[in-house]
Amino acid sequence: MNISSLPVFTLQPKPCKLKIGDTCPTLQPNVIESCILADPDGTRVGLFIKQLPDDLRNLVNIADNEVNSTRVPKTMMDRKRPLPPSADGKKRYAIISQYSAILGSVPPKPHMRRAYGTRSSVHSSKTAATFVKAMHQAGLVAFKLVQELVPEITKLHSSKVQSRVPEKWRFSKNFTSTITNCNGAAPIHQDHANVKGAINIIITKRRNSTGGNLHVPDYGATFDQIDGSMLVYPAWRNMHGVTPIVPTHQGGYRNSHVWYALDSFASLQ
Repeated sequence: MNISSLPVFTLQPKPCKLKIGDTCPTLQPNVIESCILADPDGTRVGLFIKQLPDDLRNLVNIADNEVNSTRVPKTMMDRKRPLPPSADGKKRYAIISQYSAILGSVPPKPHMRRAYGTRSSVHSSKTAATFVKAMHQAGLVAFKLVQELVPEITKLHSSKVQSRVPEKWRFSKNFTSTITNCNGAAPIHQDHANVKGAINIIITKRRNSTGGNLHVPDYGATFDQIDGSMLVYPAWRNMHGVTPIVPTHQGGYRNSHVWYALDSFASLQ
């Protein structure tokens, strides 16, 4: 992939009525091709890749297949989503399993009587070993891809992570943690707990579903997160959310595999 062939999408500030906690509305994507994301002054801050290179796609496919199986422990819940009406006009619904799995480091949570950092319990599951290995390797390969395309972004990220995160708390070398969210249409939020200056890498896997696209209200930007796409964005600096996920058939789903760096470990050795 050649950086010179990627257009620049300028993140122009726009009026916004959405606020933290709001449900993200249904929106059509307006960032629909691979591009570099830049501020109006030309500073490059992110990247959108519509289709992953084969080596990274293969790793993410392995991780996605594993997390969709019973081999990976997950936090789960079921919810009902409407399907398009049947031919005779009858209402139809799909039961959607919504779940998540965290890898890497988990920060202290004093309000839960855990005043210490720890490793995700998924690492202790022998049946999850393939998932852990695939996510670890995919994080390394994805970061290298960003480094090749937009080196100034990874240079800033690495310097911030190295200064804020002791090595023992890192996952995939450049992050602290990953989370895989299945069918999770996150409301408008901002990742204040992340290392300032760091990036999130978000890779989408999906089948038989529409919606589920990340929206950044401050810029009116909605990304076309098709199957096998990758979004690189500093999630700490703007509020964002995910548009509603609508299955088109029973079993339809949308997974996001996210690598991120939390700023909760600087004082932990």
